[in-house]
Amino acid sequence: MYGAAAKSVRVPKTAELVASRIRKAIISGSLKTGDRLPPEAQLIADFEVSRPTVREAIRILESEGFLQISQGARGGARIVAPGPELLAKAAGLMLQFRGATVADVYAARSIIEPPAARLAAELNSKRAAIALRKQLEREREVADIDQPRAQAIADFHATLLDACGNVALGMVGRALHDVARRHYELVYRQRSTESAEQRRKRVQIGYRSQEKLIELIEARDGAAAEAHWVRHMKNAGDVWLYGISKTAVIDILD
Repeated sequence: MYGAAAKSVRVPKTAELVASRIRKAIISGSLKTGDRLPPEAQLIADFEVSRPTVREAIRILESEGFLQISQGARGGARIVAPGPELLAKAAGLMLQFRGATVADVYAARSIIEPPAARLAAELNSKRAAIALRKQLEREREVADIDQPRAQAIADFHATLLDACGNVALGMVGRALHDVARRHYELVYRQRSTESAEQRRKRVQIGYRSQEKLIELIEARDGAAAEAHWVRHMKNAGDVWLYGISKTAVIDILD
């Protein structure tokens, strides 16, 4: 009845099934960050599998960032919560592999950030405004230092997605965070001869636009927040992409 399609079904390996069970226990909270994974002998007994199967399952979970392995008498496998750096690393590798450019990434961000601004205003106004204002203050603190400023600007955009009330958008923001930061750093390096006054003026324009976004989010005006951020991303893109739009992601990531 299923024809050739049935042949494409792959039965998961036993180690993958064991890893899946342990992963679900970590995600559900049955196994908590900092806990030690039960001894190998107990896992063999619990799952009724061989030692090589358990070891392969542990390797799978370690590669996914769920386990941290240490050596020595007090060593073993310890539960860790996967951090956003794993997501960013995976996204960076795929963008490099697919030949993405900084313009591709900026275009994607320009599509997803304005609706996030609207959601932040409509669903999470108070918390989003507090988080964004704190980040804007950080930008101002490092206004005269290129690399920290690039980091702070990227953090502002990631914070917008984090604080919009939609978990999936927050994850997308974190996935693209490192690429955005490296993009900004590249721009500052290439414009190192720019006068301090020119840079200060441009930075102040950005601050005013960010402050306006925060005010619109505080006012719970989702439509206006979205429209403002559409304009911001377009206008800022004229600056951030000038002369480097075709630069490959592989050329700005380690």
